[in-house]
Amino acid sequence: MKKILMIGTGGTIASIPSEDGFVPGLDAKTMAKMVPGLNELADIECLELMDLDSSNIGPQHWQSMAKAIADNYAKYDGFVVTHGTDTMAYTAAALSSMLHNCQKPIVITGAQLTMGEQGTDAKRNIYFSFQTAVSDVKGVCLAFGDRIIHGLMAKKMCTENFNGFWSINYEPLAIVKDGKLVWNGTIAGGYGDGEFYACTELETKVAVVKITPGLPSDVLDYYIEKGYKGIILEGYGAGGVPNADINWLPALEKVLKAGIRVICCTQCLYDGVHLDRYPIGILANRLGAESAGELTVEAALCKLMVELKK
Repeated sequence: MKKILMIGTGGTIASIPSEDGFVPGLDAKTMAKMVPGLNELADIECLELMDLDSSNIGPQHWQSMAKAIADNYAKYDGFVVTHGTDTMAYTAAALSSMLHNCQKPIVITGAQLTMGEQGTDAKRNIYFSFQTAVSDVKGVCLAFGDRIIHGLMAKKMCTENFNGFWSINYEPLAIVKDGKLVWNGTIAGGYGDGEFYACTELETKVAVVKITPGLPSDVLDYYIEKGYKGIILEGYGAGGVPNADINWLPALEKVLKAGIRVICCTQCLYDGVHLDRYPIGILANRLGAESAGELTVEAALCKLMVELKK
Protein backbone atom coordinates (compact mmCIF):
# COMPACT_ATOMS: atom_id res chain seq x y z
CA MET A 1 0.00 0.00 0.00
CA LYS A 2 1.03 3.58 -0.60
CA LYS A 3 2.20 5.59 2.38
CA ILE A 4 0.05 8.69 3.00
CA LEU A 5 0.57 11.48 5.54
CA MET A 6 -2.66 12.90 6.96
CA ILE A 7 -2.18 16.45 8.22
CA GLY A 8 -4.77 17.90 10.60
CA THR A 9 -5.39 21.64 10.78
CA GLY A 10 -8.79 21.83 12.53
CA GLY A 11 -12.06 23.01 10.99
CA THR A 12 -15.63 21.71 11.17
CA ILE A 13 -14.47 18.26 10.13
CA ALA A 14 -12.49 18.01 13.38
CA SER A 15 -14.95 19.82 15.64
CA ILE A 16 -16.76 18.76 18.79
CA PRO A 17 -19.54 20.52 20.75
CA SER A 18 -18.67 23.21 23.29
CA GLU A 19 -20.54 25.89 25.24
CA ASP A 20 -19.79 28.32 22.41
CA GLY A 21 -20.73 26.02 19.54
CA PHE A 22 -18.61 23.60 17.56
CA VAL A 23 -14.84 23.99 18.01
CA PRO A 24 -11.94 21.90 16.64
CA GLY A 25 -11.14 19.04 19.02
CA LEU A 26 -10.32 15.87 17.07
CA ASP A 27 -6.82 15.13 15.86
CA ALA A 28 -6.01 13.51 12.51
CA LYS A 29 -5.22 10.13 14.06
CA THR A 30 -8.61 9.99 15.78
CA MET A 31 -10.45 11.01 12.61
CA ALA A 32 -8.65 8.39 10.53
CA LYS A 33 -9.82 5.67 12.92
CA MET A 34 -13.44 6.85 12.57
CA VAL A 35 -13.59 6.27 8.79
CA PRO A 36 -14.59 2.70 7.87
CA GLY A 37 -12.22 0.97 5.44
CA LEU A 38 -9.65 3.75 5.43
CA ASN A 39 -6.79 1.56 6.64
CA GLU A 40 -7.42 -0.74 3.65
CA LEU A 41 -6.59 2.08 1.21
CA ALA A 42 -3.20 3.19 2.50
CA ASP A 43 -0.51 2.96 5.13
CA ILE A 44 -1.48 6.07 7.11
CA GLU A 45 0.61 8.25 9.38
CA CYS A 46 -0.69 11.44 10.97
CA LEU A 47 0.63 14.89 11.81
CA GLU A 48 -1.36 17.39 13.86
CA LEU A 49 -0.15 20.75 12.60
CA MET A 50 -2.74 23.13 14.09
CA ASP A 51 -6.22 23.11 15.55
CA LEU A 52 -8.04 26.12 14.13
CA ASP A 53 -11.38 27.27 12.81
CA SER A 54 -10.36 28.05 9.24
CA SER A 55 -11.66 31.61 9.55
CA ASN A 56 -8.54 32.11 11.67
CA ILE A 57 -6.14 30.62 9.11
CA GLY A 58 -3.86 33.05 7.30
CA PRO A 59 -0.60 33.24 5.35
CA GLN A 60 1.55 32.15 8.30
CA HIS A 61 -0.46 28.91 8.48
CA TRP A 62 -0.08 28.31 4.72
CA GLN A 63 3.64 28.64 5.29
CA SER A 64 3.49 25.99 8.03
CA MET A 65 1.51 23.63 5.80
CA ALA A 66 3.84 24.11 2.84
CA LYS A 67 6.89 23.54 5.04
CA ALA A 68 5.38 20.41 6.59
CA ILE A 69 4.67 18.95 3.15
CA ALA A 70 8.11 19.93 1.84
CA ASP A 71 9.87 18.44 4.88
CA ASN A 72 7.99 15.16 4.41
CA TYR A 73 7.74 15.09 0.62
CA ALA A 74 10.36 12.37 0.11
CA LYS A 75 8.92 10.13 2.85
CA TYR A 76 5.36 9.71 1.56
CA ASP A 77 3.50 8.87 -1.64
CA GLY A 78 0.81 11.46 -1.02
CA PHE A 79 -0.77 13.83 1.48
CA VAL A 80 -4.28 14.51 2.84
CA VAL A 81 -4.86 17.83 4.62
CA THR A 82 -8.05 18.16 6.67
CA HIS A 83 -9.21 21.77 6.88
CA GLY A 84 -12.16 24.02 7.64
CA THR A 85 -14.29 25.01 4.67
CA ASP A 86 -14.35 28.80 5.12
CA THR A 87 -10.84 29.43 3.79
CA MET A 88 -10.14 26.06 2.19
CA ALA A 89 -10.20 27.48 -1.36
CA TYR A 90 -7.57 30.04 -0.30
CA THR A 91 -5.38 27.31 1.19
CA ALA A 92 -5.74 25.15 -1.93
CA ALA A 93 -4.71 28.12 -4.09
CA ALA A 94 -1.86 29.06 -1.76
CA LEU A 95 -0.37 25.56 -1.70
CA SER A 96 -0.81 25.30 -5.48
CA SER A 97 1.27 28.47 -5.82
CA MET A 98 3.83 27.65 -3.11
CA LEU A 99 4.58 24.01 -3.97
CA HIS A 100 6.28 23.57 -7.34
CA ASN A 101 6.79 20.52 -9.54
CA CYS A 102 4.54 18.28 -7.44
CA GLN A 103 4.64 14.73 -8.70
CA LYS A 104 2.51 13.45 -5.82
CA PRO A 105 -1.12 14.02 -4.76
CA ILE A 106 -1.70 16.72 -2.15
CA VAL A 107 -5.40 16.57 -1.30
CA ILE A 108 -7.25 19.11 0.84
CA THR A 109 -10.64 18.22 2.29
CA GLY A 110 -13.16 19.26 4.92
CA ALA A 111 -16.83 18.84 5.74
CA GLN A 112 -20.06 20.72 6.29
CA LEU A 113 -20.91 18.60 9.35
CA THR A 114 -18.67 17.36 12.15
CA MET A 115 -17.46 13.76 12.32
CA GLY A 116 -19.90 12.99 15.12
CA GLU A 117 -23.10 14.41 13.60
CA GLN A 118 -25.77 12.16 12.13
CA GLY A 119 -25.60 12.06 8.34
CA THR A 120 -22.16 13.71 8.30
CA ASP A 121 -20.28 14.17 5.04
CA ALA A 122 -16.93 14.13 6.90
CA LYS A 123 -16.20 10.39 6.69
CA ARG A 124 -17.11 10.19 3.02
CA ASN A 125 -14.96 13.20 2.16
CA ILE A 126 -11.97 11.76 3.99
CA TYR A 127 -12.44 8.38 2.31
CA PHE A 128 -12.49 9.84 -1.21
CA SER A 129 -9.59 12.12 -0.32
CA PHE A 130 -7.52 9.03 0.42
CA GLN A 131 -8.70 7.42 -2.79
CA THR A 132 -7.40 10.53 -4.54
CA ALA A 133 -4.16 10.46 -2.53
CA VAL A 134 -3.36 6.92 -3.73
CA SER A 135 -4.27 7.75 -7.35
CA ASP A 136 -2.09 9.06 -10.19
CA VAL A 137 -2.95 12.71 -9.52
CA LYS A 138 0.01 15.07 -9.51
CA GLY A 139 -0.25 18.29 -7.52
CA VAL A 140 -2.64 20.08 -5.21
CA CYS A 141 -6.37 19.43 -5.40
CA LEU A 142 -9.46 19.87 -3.26
CA ALA A 143 -11.77 16.91 -2.61
CA PHE A 144 -15.28 17.72 -1.49
CA GLY A 145 -18.65 16.08 -2.04
CA ASP A 146 -18.77 14.55 -5.51
CA ARG A 147 -15.88 16.56 -6.97
CA ILE A 148 -12.11 16.51 -7.06
CA ILE A 149 -11.04 20.04 -8.04
CA HIS A 150 -7.77 21.58 -9.27
CA GLY A 151 -6.27 23.57 -6.39
CA LEU A 152 -6.33 26.88 -8.28
CA MET A 153 -9.90 26.49 -9.50
CA ALA A 154 -11.90 25.81 -6.31
CA LYS A 155 -14.43 28.18 -4.79
CA LYS A 156 -16.76 27.74 -1.83
CA MET A 157 -20.31 28.28 -3.09
CA CYS A 158 -22.56 26.93 -0.32
CA THR A 159 -22.57 27.10 3.45
CA GLU A 160 -24.44 23.82 3.94
CA ASN A 161 -24.74 21.84 0.70
CA PHE A 162 -22.52 18.74 0.66
CA ASN A 163 -21.27 19.78 -2.81
CA GLY A 164 -20.25 23.11 -1.35
CA PHE A 165 -17.25 23.69 -3.64
CA TRP A 166 -17.36 24.24 -7.40
CA SER A 167 -14.64 24.10 -10.01
CA ILE A 168 -14.48 27.50 -11.73
CA ASN A 169 -13.58 27.75 -15.45
CA TYR A 170 -12.13 24.25 -15.36
CA GLU A 171 -13.64 20.79 -15.51
CA PRO A 172 -13.35 18.86 -12.22
CA LEU A 173 -10.41 16.46 -12.20
CA ALA A 174 -12.81 13.70 -11.17
CA ILE A 175 -16.36 13.12 -10.02
CA VAL A 176 -17.72 10.50 -7.67
CA LYS A 177 -20.15 8.25 -9.53
CA ASP A 178 -21.69 5.08 -8.11
CA GLY A 179 -19.19 5.17 -5.26
CA LYS A 180 -16.13 5.41 -7.51
CA LEU A 181 -13.90 8.18 -8.83
CA VAL A 182 -14.33 8.81 -12.55
CA TRP A 183 -11.32 10.75 -13.79
CA ASN A 184 -11.23 13.57 -16.34
CA GLY A 185 -7.61 14.55 -15.69
CA THR A 186 -4.77 14.03 -13.24
CA ILE A 187 -2.80 17.30 -13.39
CA ALA A 188 -3.52 19.60 -10.45
CA GLY A 189 -2.02 22.72 -8.87
CA GLY A 190 1.77 23.05 -8.66
CA TYR A 191 2.51 20.27 -11.13
CA GLY A 192 5.69 20.54 -13.15
CA ASP A 193 8.48 18.36 -14.53
CA GLY A 194 11.41 19.79 -12.58
CA GLU A 195 12.67 19.04 -9.09
CA PHE A 196 10.14 19.59 -6.33
CA TYR A 197 10.62 22.72 -4.23
CA ALA A 198 8.58 24.95 -1.95
CA CYS A 199 8.35 28.76 -1.92
CA THR A 200 7.50 29.48 1.70
CA GLU A 201 8.02 33.25 1.60
CA LEU A 202 4.82 35.27 1.09
CA GLU A 203 4.19 38.99 0.64
CA THR A 204 1.30 39.62 3.03
CA LYS A 205 0.77 43.27 2.06
CA VAL A 206 -1.63 42.30 -0.72
CA ALA A 207 -5.29 43.31 -0.60
CA VAL A 208 -8.53 42.65 -2.46
CA VAL A 209 -10.53 45.78 -3.35
CA LYS A 210 -14.06 45.21 -4.61
CA ILE A 211 -15.41 48.00 -6.84
CA THR A 212 -19.06 48.83 -6.14
CA PRO A 213 -21.30 51.49 -7.73
CA GLY A 214 -20.45 54.89 -6.27
CA LEU A 215 -17.29 53.77 -4.45
CA PRO A 216 -14.75 56.62 -4.68
CA SER A 217 -11.35 55.77 -6.09
CA ASP A 218 -9.50 57.46 -3.22
CA VAL A 219 -9.90 54.25 -1.21
CA LEU A 220 -6.73 53.21 -3.04
CA ASP A 221 -4.77 55.94 -1.23
CA TYR A 222 -4.92 53.85 1.93
CA TYR A 223 -2.92 51.05 0.32
CA ILE A 224 -0.25 53.46 -0.90
CA GLU A 225 0.05 55.03 2.56
CA LYS A 226 0.29 51.62 4.26
CA GLY A 227 2.99 50.36 1.92
CA TYR A 228 1.05 47.63 0.15
CA LYS A 229 2.82 45.75 -2.62
CA GLY A 230 -0.15 44.33 -4.53
CA ILE A 231 -3.87 44.88 -5.09
CA ILE A 232 -6.42 42.48 -6.53
CA LEU A 233 -9.01 44.80 -8.07
CA GLU A 234 -12.37 43.05 -8.28
CA GLY A 235 -14.22 44.79 -11.09
CA TYR A 236 -17.40 44.20 -13.05
CA GLY A 237 -17.98 41.91 -16.01
CA ALA A 238 -14.93 41.54 -18.22
CA GLY A 239 -12.81 43.55 -15.76
CA GLY A 240 -11.45 47.06 -15.87
CA VAL A 241 -12.36 50.13 -13.83
CA PRO A 242 -14.97 52.92 -14.02
CA ASN A 243 -13.83 55.97 -16.01
CA ALA A 244 -16.82 58.38 -16.14
CA ASP A 245 -18.32 60.44 -13.27
CA ILE A 246 -16.22 58.44 -10.83
CA ASN A 247 -12.96 57.97 -12.71
CA TRP A 248 -10.65 55.33 -11.27
CA LEU A 249 -7.94 55.76 -13.91
CA PRO A 250 -5.98 58.58 -12.19
CA ALA A 251 -6.04 56.68 -8.87
CA LEU A 252 -4.98 53.50 -10.64
CA GLU A 253 -2.08 55.32 -12.31
CA LYS A 254 -1.03 56.71 -8.92
CA VAL A 255 -1.04 53.22 -7.40
CA LEU A 256 0.99 51.75 -10.24
CA LYS A 257 3.53 54.59 -10.12
CA ALA A 258 3.94 53.82 -6.41
CA GLY A 259 5.22 50.39 -7.46
CA ILE A 260 2.13 48.44 -6.46
CA ARG A 261 1.15 45.60 -8.79
CA VAL A 262 -2.53 45.61 -9.73
CA ILE A 263 -4.31 42.47 -10.92
CA CYS A 264 -7.81 42.88 -12.38
CA CYS A 265 -10.33 40.19 -11.46
CA THR A 266 -14.04 39.98 -12.17
CA GLN A 267 -16.99 39.71 -9.82
CA CYS A 268 -18.47 37.17 -12.25
CA LEU A 269 -17.78 33.52 -11.53
CA TYR A 270 -17.19 32.31 -15.06
CA ASP A 271 -15.36 33.22 -18.28
CA GLY A 272 -12.66 35.37 -16.71
CA VAL A 273 -11.24 38.82 -17.37
CA HIS A 274 -10.88 40.40 -20.83
CA LEU A 275 -9.10 43.75 -20.68
CA ASP A 276 -9.04 44.06 -24.48
CA ARG A 277 -12.77 44.54 -25.11
CA TYR A 278 -13.90 47.83 -23.59
CA PRO A 279 -12.25 51.15 -22.72
CA ILE A 280 -12.58 50.45 -18.99
CA GLY A 281 -10.25 47.49 -19.44
CA ILE A 282 -8.07 48.70 -22.33
CA LEU A 283 -7.18 51.97 -20.58
CA ALA A 284 -6.44 50.20 -17.28
CA ASN A 285 -4.21 47.72 -19.08
CA ARG A 286 -2.31 50.54 -20.84
CA LEU A 287 -1.50 52.02 -17.46
CA GLY A 288 -0.03 48.70 -16.33
CA ALA A 289 -2.90 46.82 -14.68
CA GLU A 290 -2.69 43.08 -15.33
CA SER A 291 -5.42 40.55 -16.09
CA ALA A 292 -6.13 37.62 -13.78
CA GLY A 293 -7.43 35.69 -16.76
CA GLU A 294 -9.69 32.90 -15.57
CA LEU A 295 -8.28 32.77 -12.03
CA THR A 296 -10.60 33.17 -9.07
CA VAL A 297 -9.98 36.01 -6.63
CA GLU A 298 -8.62 33.45 -4.16
CA ALA A 299 -6.13 32.10 -6.68
CA ALA A 300 -5.08 35.55 -7.93
CA LEU A 301 -4.45 36.73 -4.37
CA CYS A 302 -2.34 33.74 -3.33
CA LYS A 303 -0.42 33.63 -6.61
CA LEU A 304 0.50 37.30 -6.28
CA MET A 305 1.64 36.80 -2.69
CA VAL A 306 4.14 34.22 -3.94
CA GLU A 307 5.23 36.15 -7.03
CA LEU A 308 6.03 39.29 -5.07
CA LYS A 309 8.55 37.34 -2.99
CA LYS A 310 10.32 35.60 -5.87
